[in-house]
Amino acid sequence: MPRSYFKNLGHLKFYQDFPEYKSSLTHGRTPSIPLNENKKDALVAIELNDKQFVIISTQEEQGSSTWFYLVQQGIRLQLHFEGYYTSDQLSLKSFISHSKDGRSQRGREQEKQNHEVVQNIVDSSEPIDWFRSVIKMCIELNASDVHFEVRQDKAFLRIRRDGLMRDVQSYDHATVTQAMSAIYTLLAEERSRSEVAFNLNAPQSALIPMTINRASYGLRYQSHPAVGGYDVIMRILKTDVRANTSQDLALEKLGFTPWQSKALLDALGTANGGIFVAGITGSGKTTTLSALLNQLAAAGDRKIISIEDPVEYQIPGVSHLSIQRAAGNERSDTANPFASSMMAFLRMDPDVGMFGEIRDALSAQIAYTAIQTGHKLLTTVHATSALGIISRLASAQIGLIRSDICRPEFISALVYQTLIPKNCVHCKVPAEKSMKASELLVYESIFFLDTSQLCVASDNGCPACKPPNLATIRGGHAGVKGVTVAAEIIQPDLQLLDYLSKGEDLKAFDHWRNLQTSAFTHSEMLGKPSWGHALYQMSLGHIDPYHFEKVFGSPLRLNISLNDSSHG
Repeated sequence: MPRSYFKNLGHLKFYQDFPEYKSSLTHGRTPSIPLNENKKDALVAIELNDKQFVIISTQEEQGSSTWFYLVQQGIRLQLHFEGYYTSDQLSLKSFISHSKDGRSQRGREQEKQNHEVVQNIVDSSEPIDWFRSVIKMCIELNASDVHFEVRQDKAFLRIRRDGLMRDVQSYDHATVTQAMSAIYTLLAEERSRSEVAFNLNAPQSALIPMTINRASYGLRYQSHPAVGGYDVIMRILKTDVRANTSQDLALEKLGFTPWQSKALLDALGTANGGIFVAGITGSGKTTTLSALLNQLAAAGDRKIISIEDPVEYQIPGVSHLSIQRAAGNERSDTANPFASSMMAFLRMDPDVGMFGEIRDALSAQIAYTAIQTGHKLLTTVHATSALGIISRLASAQIGLIRSDICRPEFISALVYQTLIPKNCVHCKVPAEKSMKASELLVYESIFFLDTSQLCVASDNGCPACKPPNLATIRGGHAGVKGVTVAAEIIQPDLQLLDYLSKGEDLKAFDHWRNLQTSAFTHSEMLGKPSWGHALYQMSLGHIDPYHFEKVFGSPLRLNISLNDSSHG
């Protein structure tokens, strides 16, 4: 078979040119493959003799998302895809109007997919080959996320690398759309897809497994319509258990200070209670929890179960359950696989559990029950600060009661974190050579930093941090390599829990901040916010003040929060 996506069987000009067939799979009273009404005059799938089928469509629909959908569904019926024809609209409508109404008896009765046929199609697919080559390039560029931004006749490829968005190159709209149709419809894991086939006019999600250079990856796919086109964003996950070593998941390698690492391990060492990690999307929450699980699993004396959507790190000694939440629906019944797995968690005799996220009343109640019955729990919560985790858990959407959760046996640690680009050690520049004296004076007078030790990222980078095929960042400060965590870690004392239990959040904020005794140039983080951790990293020359301010804002504004808890 030639290296083309499918065999082109020709263009049909007249009704008499259409092939003889056994039955129509898409038309008639009981079609084996249902079609949307607005597509019924543009495509038809017909079954030939000898368990073969072909697709006939207008040239505009050839390679569309519906076209790929017909290919997949025909294969599901255990038919061999012979190839495709194109035809003009009038001839096709005439053929369809005479289609036989002989539904295949195998129809929906045979749902088992013919994996060998699918693999042959995938292996001979030019769109999939093209897509795989693009992902390979992005992985080699150390991208954490891949963005296709499709607008009019162009599609722009951008990646997130070292926490920053970087331009890569542009492609033809049709090339990218055909590839998205192929990988979503043919490669995505069956239960992970929010819809059966690719649809550029609707938000869609899926998990797409892929092997690159013999390593296994998962692409966490999310698309959404945009003005003038659509976006597809894919997070690159290393799904091979060998890809993530213990060293990769060491807390201090992630950027935590020795004080913070000890605080997290102390919280992990308690018999029960929860470690709750908050942060924006892409802030490394799951990586932090995986690092903690890695510590526990190394001992080998506990049953550890993680329930994630999807699994991002595979850790030896952990039972990973990769479950798709109900797409676009926060249902809280057993029809939701994620909910069902959480409800089964306590019956699996666990010692430690990790829930990907507490986002609704059901997941919160199961987490509460797990902790109350003596289990250790690690999970993430969407909140804007470490103390804000309590407000989130007690919100109307989550529904836990403050007096129940603000107890030492329930909370082991509250964590808020974000990620900041790290200066490339090969090309970073002393801040005194790049920043105005007035700009440096702010850091010296407010936070008492030694400005002679501050460094900024070089504008264009160097060979050690910038591959030749990455575009230059227009705003400069591109000389970064890797990211580091900036975190706030709270092990609440009884006074703090008392304030939080009563809803006196401002008093709780003041109490926590008043525990600070060390300078921002010291690695101890007691009483310090996440930006205090970033200031410490900056004092060592690891973080550019420019990137610090992009994440946390003006240092003058931060100074206000030191003296006025209403801004906390």
